[in-house]
Amino acid sequence: MANRWKYMGHEIGGWVATNPEPVQKLVYQLDKYKWTGNGQYARLPQHYKQRAIEHLYGDKEDVHEVRDRRKFIVNHETGVWTRTKHVPVTVVPTVQADKGLWGGEGVLIGYEDRVVVNDYHRCLISVPKLMKLVFYSEILDQHYAICVTRRTVTKIEEATTLDHYILKTPLQDLNSKFGFDLRRQMLHKLINNGEELWSNDSQKKSIIYDRYKQYQVPKEEIDWIGLLPDEALEKLEREDDEKYEQSVRPWKELFRESLITELSRRQRNNEPIDITPISSKPKPTTLKDKVINKLWGS
Repeated sequence: MANRWKYMGHEIGGWVATNPEPVQKLVYQLDKYKWTGNGQYARLPQHYKQRAIEHLYGDKEDVHEVRDRRKFIVNHETGVWTRTKHVPVTVVPTVQADKGLWGGEGVLIGYEDRVVVNDYHRCLISVPKLMKLVFYSEILDQHYAICVTRRTVTKIEEATTLDHYILKTPLQDLNSKFGFDLRRQMLHKLINNGEELWSNDSQKKSIIYDRYKQYQVPKEEIDWIGLLPDEALEKLEREDDEKYEQSVRPWKELFRESLITELSRRQRNNEPIDITPISSKPKPTTLKDKVINKLWGS
């Protein structure tokens, strides 16, 4: 389903089917060449590709199902051993999930577990219970009203603060554009030994920096965190365009710099800095020059 539709106020768009674990690994084996070959994804920075592969193909924390940790199951009647297959529950991405922190939960679409009458299956759409709570960020020194689930509140309590939850949760489990944006803002505050943290309170600044300094990331990598491949390609194209515009300079700027350099040299050497105007073009003398001058002007 490519078109977006709404259910109970939730705008649902773009099916992102979660493949079974063996199939998901096979998909990565087929897709990994576009990250390492000569394609457009291969032009992306190496640090982004490492995070993106983990984000797109990495194992997510089990939220809607209980995984069977056994590798094989034996049928005691036949004695046949079969490998266990983990088929994750498909979670439909929504716009509202990107605007909040749902803790890995999402909209589920399936069928009710009931007796089938006349080959009729009743569709079931399950939406997590949401609540809007106010959270405080120590790094950003700001309060946020965020739509969360009970699982998110439990995860934040386990992490002790909102900042710890945002910074240490893997990207595939955070899975929220709002959460990615918060992480980038927090990491920008921690660069350069936290010089942008709490500028009005040096004591509080040192305490908060010591508490979160283990999450520091190089400055050039921060803006790439949480971007989808298409968004990363757009960012790469913008940076290439900016570099090209900076490398190509108008001639008038080069002439201006050369003129300033020449005037400075004359001033240092006590030479006259008067600029002699260019002499006018001499009058044509030959018949050819007179014809050209008559037809196209001087």
